[in-house]
Amino acid sequence: EAERLNALASLITDLRNRVLEHGGIFDFDVKRTRLIEVDRALEAPDVWEDAKRAQDLGREKKLLDGVVQRILELESGLADADELFEIARSEDDDSTLVSVEEDVHKLEALVADLEFRRMFSNPADPSPC
Repeated sequence: EAERLNALASLITDLRNRVLEHGGIFDFDVKRTRLIEVDRALEAPDVWEDAKRAQDLGREKKLLDGVVQRILELESGLADADELFEIARSEDDDSTLVSVEEDVHKLEALVADLEFRRMFSNPADPSPC
């Protein structure tokens, strides 16, 4: 049991570190800044004077928004999992620990998906991460 708890605690810490390093492999800060720039460009009254540019900005916004939101959701989910894990462990609440473990494995899959997409992202790719 202690080994399982230690493994779960380590996994949560590892995932949080991988996600919180979003300035690194996920370029989170760059993507969030670019998303703000794209939003501003799309709010400009003359944006539709160049329909192709407006469409390109719309596509870019959709991609950036997806990545930024996923990373924010991962950060929040992992923070919640960490907090619940600590509470459940201190209260010896096995059913909550099982639930946290399931949630963490789902979050782990999302992190792995982002890492995979980042590894194979290409500027010419229509859906970069």
